[in-house]
Amino acid sequence: MSTIALYYPRMRFQSEDWLKLAMLTWDQVGRIRPRLAMDADSDLVRELAAESDFLFDLEPSERELDTVGRVFGEIVELGGASLRERFSVASAPQAPPQPHSAGLRARYPGLTWVYAGGAGRKMTHHLLLSLVDAELAIVQEQDGATHVGLHPAFARIYLTALADAVTENALLSPVTDELDVHSAVGTLDRLYELLLVKGTTRPAIGDVDHAYIHIAVEAVLRPVNIAEVPVRRLIDFRERHAAELAAFRKHVGSLAEELARIGAIENPVAAHAHLHSVYRTTTKPQLDELRRALHGFGLESGTGMLGLKVDLTGASGTVVGGFAAAAGQPVVAAAGLTLTIAPYVAGRLKARRTLREQSSVAYLLAVDRDLASRSLFKRC
Repeated sequence: MSTIALYYPRMRFQSEDWLKLAMLTWDQVGRIRPRLAMDADSDLVRELAAESDFLFDLEPSERELDTVGRVFGEIVELGGASLRERFSVASAPQAPPQPHSAGLRARYPGLTWVYAGGAGRKMTHHLLLSLVDAELAIVQEQDGATHVGLHPAFARIYLTALADAVTENALLSPVTDELDVHSAVGTLDRLYELLLVKGTTRPAIGDVDHAYIHIAVEAVLRPVNIAEVPVRRLIDFRERHAAELAAFRKHVGSLAEELARIGAIENPVAAHAHLHSVYRTTTKPQLDELRRALHGFGLESGTGMLGLKVDLTGASGTVVGGFAAAAGQPVVAAAGLTLTIAPYVAGRLKARRTLREQSSVAYLLAVDRDLASRSLFKRC
């Protein structure tokens, strides 16, 4: 698991408290933000960007845009009326404009706007045209740049799929401050379900070959009354205790290797025993040391849960992390650690790639709907 994170699905951070926690959890946090973005940053974000290198912006590559655009385009071709029924721009909720809204967001308060023209665009021109033809998007110009207006639920799925592609290629850990959004890895595998299948339910676990293991471990420092903690003090703490924080992040990142071995056990109870041992002998002592260091800065703290997810069928033991609560069916819980298992749709990533090389449409049609997991997005 990378100690450098990618924030998704939005550009604008929704919670300043979350951002402060992120400063104690990740080495850096990036976001997909074009140079000509409409979003204005908060005062805290501007202060953090001016006084540290914690935040950085990146733009999707053409390869990443083509990957997401091709799959979305094929689903639009397949979905037709079903997609329009759920996600047409005409059916978008009529939300009142926010106080800070201006321009397109003020004129079309029910839509989510995605930058789609020029340097750093978030959508291919080909997909843009397909969405407009399908009545799933409208196109407007603002400040000399092209923006696409989408139904908010459709936009969330698209932007999360884009984050999926970017995190895979850039070796980043996807993180979010929206509790109803799960880790982005795997979203491209679930697009058929997310966009076209209504009312899917989570089945009972039949076998480990179609499951992710989710671990929620106390691996986040959480200052008391964090809303009142000045960001400057957290910057100073990061600078003073850079070595200790780096060692702890390295440990959390090394859990990927541990989980790869533990995943091969294929027994949740045994997996929990091994994970609890790692937590008790390594994670907790380092957390306690960092809490003492925070106390020296005049900040009392507790601990928070970091969600980790590993593909039990993946040979590489792929692991991602985030602040969203771990999802799935509870298996075992103990102090400092909760282990759950949840099914997933797509099967192995290697199989997905093989099918896509033959035909992306064939892959989408071959998805086993009976194994469809609960939608990642409660509002879809």
